[in-house]
Amino acid sequence: MNAKLFAPTLLAVSLLTACGSTPPTPEEQAMANQMRQAFLAKIQGMSLPVGAQQQQQAAPKPEVVISANDLTAQKQKIDETGGPAIFYRKKDGIMIDGDMFHDFEGQVANFGGNRFTGEFTYAVENFDGSFTLKYHKAKSAEAPMKIATVWKRGDRYEVKTVTGKTATGSSVIPTSDGFIIGRPGSAFRYFINSDSVKNITLLDNYHIAQHQKGDAASTGFILLEKDPRDANDSVGGLFDSFKEIGSTFGLTKFDDYVLVSLDGNTIVPMDVSLGGKDVAEYSNCRRQNAVMNKCDNVDFKEALYTKLGLPNYSHYYWSVNWVQTQLGPLAIYRTSTKIKIVDINNNQVHTAFSRTLGVNEFDIIENADGTTAIEARLGFSKEKINDIESFIRNNTTDIEPIQTLQSS
Repeated sequence: MNAKLFAPTLLAVSLLTACGSTPPTPEEQAMANQMRQAFLAKIQGMSLPVGAQQQQQAAPKPEVVISANDLTAQKQKIDETGGPAIFYRKKDGIMIDGDMFHDFEGQVANFGGNRFTGEFTYAVENFDGSFTLKYHKAKSAEAPMKIATVWKRGDRYEVKTVTGKTATGSSVIPTSDGFIIGRPGSAFRYFINSDSVKNITLLDNYHIAQHQKGDAASTGFILLEKDPRDANDSVGGLFDSFKEIGSTFGLTKFDDYVLVSLDGNTIVPMDVSLGGKDVAEYSNCRRQNAVMNKCDNVDFKEALYTKLGLPNYSHYYWSVNWVQTQLGPLAIYRTSTKIKIVDINNNQVHTAFSRTLGVNEFDIIENADGTTAIEARLGFSKEKINDIESFIRNNTTDIEPIQTLQSS
């Protein structure tokens, strides 16, 4: 097949370079040289693997690296206009002051925002599977600025900032002033303003939770998840089963999720379990009747939403939230029967809602006047506290100290 492809070219080169009684003219010699070079290039290209040929054809453009001063100047330009805003997470992006925020380059995958300043950093998912981290300020007259690119390699992330800094980790969390990279046993916080990196000390046997509902930069806290037990640890599995039973009757408390201050001085365990993160995905299904399918295979995967697009309310993402308020940082979490508000600065936990048959879900509502509301669904009814700061100031019942971290 290669012989057929190269025959016309080889013949032309041979004819123009063959010895003869009449020497070739300069024009003929130049043409022969050009065809010889083209012929050799084609041979070289065919000898390369297909992947290498594609890489040669689509060589990436060199990345433009800017200085830390240029990065700071761009951020200051954005910050000259705009201001406070209400951020709300949606399945397909961010809602800012009631309007969906869109980025021309792709879908917004995650973000961290400060409602008191309007600053936010968000991740845009690119067509090639990479992510672009951008910084912006709500209602700013300037366009968003790129701060880094993120590539996912298996279960690892590689990050390169526009200033040339590189890092790897198991998680990347956007914050309102930069981002955090998590690794087993450690984490690093990147600041846009100074193009600097600061170490974050994590707790033993914990790692940064993949999904963060609160903004670490504005609240000063980040959510940690307890490391999973070895699948073959039968004693540990039995202990976990006892904890599940004890928690149901209020005899024991979980500490699978913990808020830790970025300075490492404050630890806030929450009575929330590791269980419930996965949803079932069925395959090889056949219709049994009008309302039922029979499936040969089922896989369980971690997901924030079910196959129908509804929130997987058993996932910790929907059970834990934390916000900055005029009273300081507050954490809100849901147990099987209660919704609790943690006044971190005063070391108090207030029960906001309680229902013996279980609490379905709750939602945090940040109001334009700076107050924060909470709405809960209890069975078929909904209840609401319009100002949780006022509730904490005036509440005198169902108050307990912040739970302590249990020894592993």
